[in-house]
Amino acid sequence: MVSGQPSVVSHQWSVVSGQWSAVSGQRSAISGQPSVVSHQWSAYFIQKLFGVA
Repeated sequence: MVSGQPSVVSHQWSVVSGQWSAVSGQRSAISGQPSVVSHQWSAYFIQKLFGVA
């Protein structure tokens, strides 16, 4: 039982680290969102500007 314990602990640790990497991946995706929105906004603004001109 004692010899089986470390493998259980390491397994739980790998699960936690996997969840952490998933959370950090979502965080980077969320941080990438505003740049996409600002890019679309600048494209819309340029179209509007050239449409008026």
